Amino acid sequence: MYQPRHFKFDDRQSQLAFIRQYGFGQITSCYQGKLEVNHAPFLLSEDNTELLAHFARQNQHWKLLEKADDINVCFNGPNAYITPNWYTNNSNVPTWNFINVQVSGKCTLMNEAELIDLLDKLSQKHEARFEQPWTIDKLSEKQLSAMLKAIVGFKISIETIEGKAKLSQNKKAQDFDGLLNGLSTQEDDGSIQIYQWMKKVRA
Repeated sequence: MYQPRHFKFDDRQSQLAFIRQYGFGQITSCYQGKLEVNHAPFLLSEDNTELLAHFARQNQHWKLLEKADDINVCFNGPNAYITPNWYTNNSNVPTWNFINVQVSGKCTLMNEAELIDLLDKLSQKHEARFEQPWTIDKLSEKQLSAMLKAIVGFKISIETIEGKAKLSQNKKAQDFDGLLNGLSTQEDDGSIQIYQWMKKVRA
């Protein structure tokens, strides 16, 4: 990852919190020179040493993961366009602010008990927002068995983790304030979230 010093996002606990918040990741593997890219919802293991996810069994990517030469999982957070009109001088050009975290490591496949535990925890996390959350125990034994046959769980060790938060940290205070003012007028989710992240940087 290209990381200018201004934009390094290298606090481990903040990186892990970011993964918990933006857990839908892009997984890229390389095996014998061939790249394979897919997406999946990820969870962190309880000890924060592994990423946990699953693929449909028909998705042949899982067969390459254990023998892959390299594996990278990228978690993209919010992003927003920055117009030069928000700066206090005319020497700037259009740019984009964004945040992401990338993990590299090795993969092992899950056994059935681990896969069931993953499915249970994934549903608990994402169903928590609803008044009547769906739970895995609502499946019949036959339904659960059929689902388990249709998917493959896997674990990726967190061997390296890198983050980048391009939030205009290299700009002068007046320009930074101008960007905050400009972003505050925007209504898209990306601009709203980047505005909030930049306020944390300013604080």
